[in-house]
Amino acid sequence: FFFFLKFHVLVDNNYKNKKRVQDYADMLFRSPKTLSNLFASYELPSPLRIIHERVEAEAKRLLLYTDKSAKEISDILGFEDLATFSRFFKKMSGKSISEFRKQS
Repeated sequence: FFFFLKFHVLVDNNYKNKKRVQDYADMLFRSPKTLSNLFASYELPSPLRIIHERVEAEAKRLLLYTDKSAKEISDILGFEDLATFSRFFKKMSGKSISEFRKQS
């Protein structure tokens, strides 16, 4: 149980600059495969899913409660460029950034 809590704390503290399972596996002194297998054995979402959901939650928070542009949010969240962030957001939420903002 403590292991999963530690993983979530690491994700909360590092999601802006670390988006790969490998990064968290290194911090926990495990291999990415071991990490994924451990989560699967407890029928938990995959480590990558948890990382992506945390980034998505922060993106939505910034879109809803700030007047920052999508480009600024992309930079804050550590994406290479706006297009990468836009694709990620659409894949995760099912809506484009502008659709999400209009709806909210």
